[in-house]
Amino acid sequence: MPDVSTTIDVGPAARRRALGAWVLAGGLLCLCGCSRVLGPRATLGPGAIVRGRGLYNEVISATNNEQTLQLIVRARYGEPAGLLSVASVTANLQATASTAAQFGIGPSSNYNGNLVPLAVGFGYAENPTIAYTPVQGERYAKAILSPVGLDVLVLLAATEHAPARLVSALVKRVNGLQNPLYGPPEARAGFERSIALLERLQTAGQATWTSTSGKTGGFALVIHDYAATRDVVDDLLRQWRLSPSLARGDRAIVLPINLAVGHATGTQLNVLTRSVYELVVLEASAVDVPPEHAALGLADHALDRVSSVQGLLRIRSSADPPSIPVLVAVRHRGYWFYISADDAESKLAFQLLQTLIGMRLVESTPQSAPTLTIPVAK
Repeated sequence: MPDVSTTIDVGPAARRRALGAWVLAGGLLCLCGCSRVLGPRATLGPGAIVRGRGLYNEVISATNNEQTLQLIVRARYGEPAGLLSVASVTANLQATASTAAQFGIGPSSNYNGNLVPLAVGFGYAENPTIAYTPVQGERYAKAILSPVGLDVLVLLAATEHAPARLVSALVKRVNGLQNPLYGPPEARAGFERSIALLERLQTAGQATWTSTSGKTGGFALVIHDYAATRDVVDDLLRQWRLSPSLARGDRAIVLPINLAVGHATGTQLNVLTRSVYELVVLEASAVDVPPEHAALGLADHALDRVSSVQGLLRIRSSADPPSIPVLVAVRHRGYWFYISADDAESKLAFQLLQTLIGMRLVESTPQSAPTLTIPVAK
């Protein structure tokens, strides 16, 4: 049977109509199925919120940690440091679609197999802008220098698994027992003994920080169910210069907490708290100063005498970038300063300061302050 082949030339007009139909169909297919084409990590709409929110939060949290550590390190060197508060985050998404087609003119042998009849493209770009507000002025000074409120102290003290020594770093005096920022350990011996006794009762579930009912909305420390640890309670009352009769009959002991100075005149605790600035100085004493810097006298020698956070926080230093996992690391004066990721106590102490600084930033940032806007990408 003879080989019969037929060639049909549809003409230029028919070709354009067919090409237009293919382009339209391909464009609709791309737009409808863009999430599948781009993959699960490049979705738009609600998917972009799910993915973007976590990433922005992670980056802002990391930069806040670096800013706090930089503040501590600069305090160790006696250098001023500024703070920036994130005012807003704006992200614009721009989507683009494109189609292209190739066709030849002249004999088909000139372009056969070298043309792409239809090409469809789709892309999107994200252009985030982060606005920072400089934290400065009288409001910031008052917020950073004012003593921490009793409400914050009680909330932290009542937190489960919070080391009593860490919370006590916020307190510089209780019922006449002093916890000075500077000076030898003997100057705070009585205070530290009382904190150790209180920690024993808290660990046993026999000491509870709570709020009191009434118009004043005060706070109190309640010691209860201590029949098996009566000697610890008696010793604690003596340390705080309170009457031993409070423990008569193993009844619950309710000690109202006042923000006051001096010895207690009744059955209460007179507490004087530190400011956030003092806590920064306290934690700055835990920075390991490189021998080269110590020899040059670059660090603040006054902080060498601060020792009340020893064992609770350690900020290490090295000339090279840390080779171990870290919580946060910053570079200052040619050295790296960091907190190790496996140092649980240091991370908790750093988190405490980070929380308090965040509270003060919110309180001291004016709503109408000028902002510094940095476009992250074009």
